[in-house]
Amino acid sequence: MKTVASRDNPAYKSLAKLASSAAERRKRGLTVIEGAHLVEACLDTGRTVTQLFVTRAAAEAQPAIVARARAGAAVIVELADALFGAVSGVESPAGILAVVPTPAGRAVPAGARFCLALEDLQDPGNVGTLLRSAAAAGVEHVLLSPTCAFAWSPKVLRAGQGAHFALNILEGADLAAFASGFEGATVALSGKAGASVFETDLRGPVAFLVGNEGAGLSPELEKAAKVRARIPMPGRAESLNAGVAGSIALFEAVRQRGLEPGRGSR
Repeated sequence: MKTVASRDNPAYKSLAKLASSAAERRKRGLTVIEGAHLVEACLDTGRTVTQLFVTRAAAEAQPAIVARARAGAAVIVELADALFGAVSGVESPAGILAVVPTPAGRAVPAGARFCLALEDLQDPGNVGTLLRSAAAAGVEHVLLSPTCAFAWSPKVLRAGQGAHFALNILEGADLAAFASGFEGATVALSGKAGASVFETDLRGPVAFLVGNEGAGLSPELEKAAKVRARIPMPGRAESLNAGVAGSIALFEAVRQRGLEPGRGSR
């Protein structure tokens, strides 16, 4: 295991640039995953870890993760606590961070059973929340428009809590083309829709379309949907957070399908 204690070390400088720059991560096709839970979730799916950075305390506390990463040919680097804290994205670093190739999404088949499409969501927390809800609900595929927050950014990864590794995530997707070609029901969530999502038949193949936090879905995408549905709000709130609204819709589909917690719908 290499030990790095200087900010001038090339490996550390490379990591610092990668951790701080979305453009650098996109350019190099790499993702930074921080925390034992997320690194384990990544390893559990058989994905390659290129580098594993740990503090001495974390290496001693998480020997299994270090051993698994090393078995997969990852370069293991021990960072001084101060250096790790400088690249960490959280206030109380756990002392373990992995660099992995950013997974490429697969094309979504027209006959898919359960999908979620996100258009122009800007808040990383909303995107991460919806990915987490999608994984819990048994969604197979999540499509993101080119203007969505980057799914593999550190903030979205933290909000997703490992959900990324249970989903096929396709970024830069043409959502209108997907909606037009999808064989099941495409359900546009819209506060102006006449029908409630609770009155909509969601038992067959379905793809939910969730729009921007403020503007909602674009007219083009809403028009491409086969169904429009709203979430009833008898209280005084004017709207719901996009992450909350999408999650309610996903689990209404789960309820209608009679699924038990933990079962998928693939």
